[in-house]
Amino acid sequence: MNEPKRKALLLSVHLKSKDLWSAEQSLLELEALARTLEIEVVAKEMQSRDSPDPRTFVGQGKLEEVKQIIAEQKIDLVIFDHDLSPNQGKHLERALEMMVLDRTQLILEIFFDHAKTPEAKAQVEVAQLEYMLPRLVGMWAHLDREKGGIGASRGTGEKQINIDRTLIRNRITKLEKILAQAQKDRGVQGKQRQNCFQVALTGYTNAGKTTLMHQVSELEEVGEDKLFATLESRTRKLPGFSHPELLLTDTVGFIQNLPHGLVASFRSTLSVVRDADLLLHVADASNPNLEQHLETTFKVLEEIGADQVPQLLVFNKADLVEDPSRLVWLKSRYPGCLTVSSFSKEDLAGLLERVKEHFAKNYISQEVLIPYAFSKWVNRYFELTEVLSQSFEEEGVRLSYKTTYGNQQILDALIRQKEVS
Repeated sequence: MNEPKRKALLLSVHLKSKDLWSAEQSLLELEALARTLEIEVVAKEMQSRDSPDPRTFVGQGKLEEVKQIIAEQKIDLVIFDHDLSPNQGKHLERALEMMVLDRTQLILEIFFDHAKTPEAKAQVEVAQLEYMLPRLVGMWAHLDREKGGIGASRGTGEKQINIDRTLIRNRITKLEKILAQAQKDRGVQGKQRQNCFQVALTGYTNAGKTTLMHQVSELEEVGEDKLFATLESRTRKLPGFSHPELLLTDTVGFIQNLPHGLVASFRSTLSVVRDADLLLHVADASNPNLEQHLETTFKVLEEIGADQVPQLLVFNKADLVEDPSRLVWLKSRYPGCLTVSSFSKEDLAGLLERVKEHFAKNYISQEVLIPYAFSKWVNRYFELTEVLSQSFEEEGVRLSYKTTYGNQQILDALIRQKEVS
């Protein structure tokens, strides 16, 4: 039997110095985040203020209004579209007599819920623990109030906080060792793939990256229509590419105001984006907040040091765009972009062709005569190049081929080895 959904009220403060439309869109995104955790949003409230209330973020009048809505709608969870200070969270939970989450806590809950691999789970736990550390103050203060008195009994709460801090820091240290080993293992995998072209899917969450990857790599699995459906990177070989092979990697999506702790924790996973030969920047063409999503992705790519990697902008979900002129405008606004549907074979073929064109300039054409005494090298050339022609002459096997500069260096080393011997 399924448990009843938690009922939530979403609360936002629009600072009068900021854009109202952006605040409204952020609140809509918060609702999508809540739905991802199967939370039923029954009410949304926004208050305009010059600055947040230092004690409860909202004013006392709004707080009383929220209490009334909670009673009428039988709400059991309040979610703020902001980051709350430890004291603000404490005061709000005391005033509302229920759990209060801020935006970062909600995103951390989603990441925790979606983490599948040991590495992803460790990354999320590190972010959760680092978020919890400064919020320990006040959690054990009741011990001091209950004990009262003087001498040894005073400071019990403070002692418990110090114990908890030590336990959390020890746990973070252990998890960071696990993540360091995972990054080392990824480095080994990277060396094994150095003869391949690396392409990484990146972009705003729920832009359809996972579905696009599965469709273009001829897999039947389809991505979920949820935010952060993919947390760990997944790599597949792309069909139609050889000598070298082309590897496509799906990565975690980005979001507006993505907690810095999460960006830091997932830095090792996102290294696949930074080290890629090409980024397929996937965006949802049908989303009304498209330009904001693009701006957010560009900002995060810069933050992780991947802004200099060549990008191909792919506007996905073209089949969901109701006005055809929007696609025309996108192509005009972003020259060189592609508009695709993940479920159109013609669109996917066009995408693969553009990827092939991008890497074509990295190929060089060569010809070599391999003496029969070194005929075992022929297999090596077939492994590392696309052989265009092969002929058998009196002195040896002549190959005409094309390959990458990196693979040519490996082959040149073979020639030098022959000359030395």
